[in-house]
Amino acid sequence: MTMVYGWLIVLIASIAQGLTGFGFALIAVPLLSMVLPFNQIVPIVVGLSLVSNLVMLWRLYKHVELKKIWLLIVFGFIGIPIGGYLLLVLDGVILKISVGLLIFGFAILLLRKITFPIRNEYLAYPTVGLLSGILNGSISASGPPLVLFLANQGKDQQVFKANLAFYSIFLNLSTLAVFYFNGTLDRAVASIIVQLLVIMIAGTGMGMAMARRIDQQMFRKLVIYLLIASSVSMILGAIPF
Repeated sequence: MTMVYGWLIVLIASIAQGLTGFGFALIAVPLLSMVLPFNQIVPIVVGLSLVSNLVMLWRLYKHVELKKIWLLIVFGFIGIPIGGYLLLVLDGVILKISVGLLIFGFAILLLRKITFPIRNEYLAYPTVGLLSGILNGSISASGPPLVLFLANQGKDQQVFKANLAFYSIFLNLSTLAVFYFNGTLDRAVASIIVQLLVIMIAGTGMGMAMARRIDQQMFRKLVIYLLIASSVSMILGAIPF
């Protein structure tokens, strides 16, 4: 029964991932926490996210803006140790709530069609990458800065998801390497990942197929709503009850 529940969660979360290019962890982590220990959930979600991003990149690799995205990757890795340092000197709860409120505010502006288009993206990508790396190193939330930036720029959904998948693959691999060396990614976790792989691939494919049936305006709204849900989840998760 537990595995069936896990399959259903992964299917729903992977459909959302294939549809919008992100959101798998947002849906999967809180639901899987009902049936699995948290120290297993995180490596499982990262491992499955890697597979989902590889599936999306395999189909969308022609849309990757490689000349720009490499700046994001380089500065993302530079930002990770900075984020780790901030986690040591700042209160984690305040940090999460502040970032959540900031993301929520920008998402609402985007929902109201208030944007701030940046003409020189070559200068913007290093900044976005640095912010993403800092958030990844401090509160494990690397996605929102890039998602906000791509949504603000009005990127076509194929380019949006291709860039996001390409960048996320590097983060997934580096995170899994850390989990492997610290023992978090063990045989038990790897076995669960393998059992959920087929569902993950199928759900991602279904989400991508559904995405082809929606126009750019609807895609943009879905992304913004998921960003709002992500920010609210981050804020509520940080508040000690």
